[in-house]
Amino acid sequence: MKKFNKTKIIVTLGPSTFDIEKIKKLIKIGVDVFRINFSHGSYEDYKNIIDKIRKYDETIALMADLKGTEIRTHVQKENGIKLKQNDEIDLVYDNKKVGNNNFSLHYSKVLDISKKGRHILIDDGKIDFVIEEVKRDRLKLRSLTDGVLKNRKSAHFAETDVPFPLLTSQDKKDIEFAKRNNFDFVAASMIKSEKEIYAIRGLLNEEMQLLAKIEHPKAVYNIDSIIDASDMILVARGDLGVKMPITKVPVIQKNITDKAKKAGKPVIIATQLLESMVENPRPTRAEVNDIASAIVNMVDALMLTGETAAGQYPIESVEMLKEVIKNTEDSINYENYLQNIDVNKGNISESISYAAVDASYSLPARAILCFTSSGATARRVAKFRPQLPIYAFTQKKNVVRQLRGVFGVIPFTIGHFNTMENMIDEGKRVLLKNKFIKPDNKIVITSGTPIGRTGTTNTIKIIEV
Repeated sequence: MKKFNKTKIIVTLGPSTFDIEKIKKLIKIGVDVFRINFSHGSYEDYKNIIDKIRKYDETIALMADLKGTEIRTHVQKENGIKLKQNDEIDLVYDNKKVGNNNFSLHYSKVLDISKKGRHILIDDGKIDFVIEEVKRDRLKLRSLTDGVLKNRKSAHFAETDVPFPLLTSQDKKDIEFAKRNNFDFVAASMIKSEKEIYAIRGLLNEEMQLLAKIEHPKAVYNIDSIIDASDMILVARGDLGVKMPITKVPVIQKNITDKAKKAGKPVIIATQLLESMVENPRPTRAEVNDIASAIVNMVDALMLTGETAAGQYPIESVEMLKEVIKNTEDSINYENYLQNIDVNKGNISESISYAAVDASYSLPARAILCFTSSGATARRVAKFRPQLPIYAFTQKKNVVRQLRGVFGVIPFTIGHFNTMENMIDEGKRVLLKNKFIKPDNKIVITSGTPIGRTGTTNTIKIIEV
């Protein structure tokens, strides 16, 4: 039986990976979803690369990541300003007054949100400034860290709830571009409550799935209702780590992951997975251990950002991630997870999905087949984290792409069939042709009847090929 990763790989496209030949290599390594955050080119550039991706492999999913309101540095000095601990520097409010020894921010209300003693964190906390003095035209800052202050890096005002609109005019343009080009996912930034999820969902195509990026303390507080309202959850650890005590982030990540899994919502871990590989060909042991911990916790997907968008080793980063996934998954006893999970016993669809996974161990079976219209059946089975691959068959191409982001699911398109027997025969044919199963293997099948009706996972069947 062929071996597949259960944990999916999401890669951010950027200058380091805009070449279609590199993208082909990434797909061959095992990338499932390409993320575009609209920071590295024009719509024409993105349209060109999207068309090439879809021409090469139409099953690859695309994610549009809305930037939201960003505060970024404006540094004039070409190679940045070198800082040592306790160095002082001015943050001027007027971009026109920036020289080689000061900087500004692309934000007009710096004075309104600044107080002496508060911190400004640059580039996900790589540089930590404390505000020493607030003046009418500038802030006097002192650096608490060594580092290089560079242009266009993120800036966060710690201990401050900065008032931002839910969507910028640029976000709305990005949504329209994503709709025109049939993106599969839209990731919403700085979500604080489920009301914001509902507001953004109203702007999307019906087929699109909406991800809530958890990067704000209020999102952590409202996580249960946000999970209920979202299609997927993305834990953006970089932003969380500058808005909350960094020592709390691992526990928050674990709690959010567990809650999302319990709700049957796919969960993605992102930011600084292989940060050192932006500039180095090998990761640190701590990074590998961090990734392995997420895999052991059975997240649905891991997402690379700067490593593949702007890093020097994008191919090597994905190869390393794939290798860590493979070696870690080989060590996990997935059956133990099934024995310790709570089942909503009053829910027919959930009970059927649990029974299918349980049967796959007791037989033992060689595959789990799902026939699904919306992808919901496959996601329900994935909730129970089976050892076996979940082969999902659907008539809808967008559902195939969206299932590329779900734990353990290997999706296929299938034609329309009037009877369950004909569908099963076609599923067996595809799996035998691809050598995923062999004659005499037992397989577990889940589906819904009537055929094609969404949300009716009510059938389990066990057959011998």
